[in-house]
Amino acid sequence: MVGNMLPMPTRIGPKKQRKIFVAEWRETRGLTQKQLGERMEPPVSDMTVSRWERATRGLSARTLEGIANAFDIEPTDLYRHPDRPSADALLRGLPQSIQDQAIAIIETLRKTGTK
Repeated sequence: MVGNMLPMPTRIGPKKQRKIFVAEWRETRGLTQKQLGERMEPPVSDMTVSRWERATRGLSARTLEGIANAFDIEPTDLYRHPDRPSADALLRGLPQSIQDQAIAIIETLRKTGTK
């Protein structure tokens, strides 16, 4: 070790993949795998949709964008269960004045430490 420098890690592994909630969003929208596949551009088979739902590796950004478009959501929403929307998803489409009020409330909660 030279000076105050920390030793370098010997190995850095791949980042753990985040869960993508394709099946949960599909079910929330009341779609079958075939119907979701038909909404894709270009259309894909229900077998492809099944593979996406069982994916253990990340899907491409293009595929995520296509799936999100089929559900009429943002691609980042796919990383959250549809029953647990992000603050962004909850505020999306609301008038700016309501968004500002919600942000002010959240900031107050953070400052006061209220859980």
